[in-house]
Formats: sequence, structure tokens, C-alpha cells
Amino acid sequence: MAKQTDVSIGKFDILATYAYAKALHDGASQPEAKERGMVAAVMGARAKLGGSGGAHERDKKAAETKQKSTITAASFDKRVADKMGPFFDETFLPAMKKLVATGMSYDEVKSLVKIPRIWGAKISGAKFRERTATPRS
Repeated sequence: MAKQTDVSIGKFDILATYAYAKALHDGASQPEAKERGMVAAVMGARAKLGGSGGAHERDKKAAETKQKSTITAASFDKRVADKMGPFFDETFLPAMKKLVATGMSYDEVKSLVKIPRIWGAKISGAKFRERTATPRS
């Protein structure tokens, strides 16, 4: 696959990957972390990151109902990682892991990348790379 240099990143991608990186940081397995990422993204901003296991299962069932399909690690790969191609593994995920490791909340990450508040807003991979190059402390 050719290297993608101009990817389009939306709030869904940012929330899903932030929740995935946070779950990995908190000790979840990769498949569970990907599920949490998808659940958070499907449920939107009201998903409570870092909640109890019971809350995750309840949110997962609600998200699956809304999405009308089962949420799995493969659904994360299909809807987020594969869409970005090599950019995901080379740039996007490592940057999100760094932001999570610094203790930034999802709202702080959203603010840092300056994604517009309008529905369907996207930023380019170049803008993401530029805006996350030197995160705030």
C-alpha cells in the first residue's frame, strides 16, 4: 500500500484512538482497548473514559444497538486504523499515546488539535502532526 500523506481525521477518529490509547495505558489488552475506543466513539462525548467494567459493558451494548452491529477490535481496525493506512501506526497512534501519557484529557486533546466544533469537521494529517508536535504540559 502506498504511503498516505494526506489523511482526513475526524472527531470520531480522535475519540476512538484516544480511548484506545488510554485503555492501553490503563492496562487493557489490545482487543479490549480497541473495543473501548469504538464504544467511546460510537457513544460520543458522553462516554465516561476510565469507568468501571460494568459501565463499559452497558455502554458497549448501547453503542452496538445504535450502530446495529457488534463492536469488536476488528471494527476499530476497519473504521479507524485501516482508513488512515500507515499514517495510523506511524504517526497518529504514537502521538495519541504520548498525549495520554502526559495526562491530557480527551477535551484537552481535542482543543490541542483544534478540530472545528461543527458536525463532520475534519483536519488533515499534516495539521494533526503539526499541532501535536509540541503538546502542552
